[in-house]
Amino acid sequence: MDIKQLKNFLRIVELKSFSEASKHVRIAQPALGLQVRKLEEELGVKLLERHARGVSPTEAGMLLYEHADIILRQVERAKNEVVDVADTPRGNIAFGLTPTVSLVMGAALVEKYHALCPNVSLRVVDGLSELLVEWVSTGRLDLAFTYNPSGAVGLELEPLLVESLYLVGPADAPQLSGDTISLSSLTDVPIVLPSKPQVLRTLVDEGAAKAGVDLNVYLEIDSVQTMKELVERSVAYTVLPFGAVEAEVGEGRFAASRIIEPEINRTLSIVYSSRRPPSKAFTILHELIQDISETLIKRGAASWRPVEENITAAKAAAPRDAA
Repeated sequence: MDIKQLKNFLRIVELKSFSEASKHVRIAQPALGLQVRKLEEELGVKLLERHARGVSPTEAGMLLYEHADIILRQVERAKNEVVDVADTPRGNIAFGLTPTVSLVMGAALVEKYHALCPNVSLRVVDGLSELLVEWVSTGRLDLAFTYNPSGAVGLELEPLLVESLYLVGPADAPQLSGDTISLSSLTDVPIVLPSKPQVLRTLVDEGAAKAGVDLNVYLEIDSVQTMKELVERSVAYTVLPFGAVEAEVGEGRFAASRIIEPEINRTLSIVYSSRRPPSKAFTILHELIQDISETLIKRGAASWRPVEENITAAKAAAPRDAA
């Protein structure tokens, strides 16, 4: 088993076709088939299932794919760190975005980073917080955005900002005529939320328990885009940070009010490995994320706040010990 075999195997699995992989890696299709057969003979397992639509990995093949992806990224990192003395950043960077982060800053982050580092190959992955943190831990991602994560060994967690959550509904919704809305007034409002144990759902459930109210969770859907479409069709309301619906509110398609009593907040952080020295490409990405976060805070009013401000507010609201 060598690096070239692993690279070609990954390409076959990703393209689901020997013929398409052959075009990309510029190796004859019979030679690719021979490489896979040698891998299967060496490992003593079947790696690929052939069918009319192409090929798909077996359980063993998927396991090899995941390990190979990590190994090849580590090889690439080693090469990048050796040549990182060059003035121009190069190499590969992979980072993960949660669905709402993708809506708020995904396009701007990619556009600005590509302008700063045109020689860096950028890979962007969308996923839920828990999965992205796992991929950073295993080395599949260099960095990821995450909400309210629990600690992980070998990972550096850096809070960026605090988001307030909003009730979002149709533009003519009478409940959303004011800037704020109390959680206790939502008992009769049909709400679509992500399923448990997603962070947003956990925070809303904890807020409802604190307020002593039972929310009317009309649907559970793990797609921000689908939740927004249901709001636009007047099927249900939802709960999101303002940044995820800012465009629709500005266009008069949605209305949104910040939830209070209790206020529901979540902390947006980035997570990355504390075991790997940062490359120039990584350092530029890190600094760009901080700059964009500061911009969001400056223009976000009640939607985005500095982490320090939220800590101060929490301490002020906490009950004091009796003298």
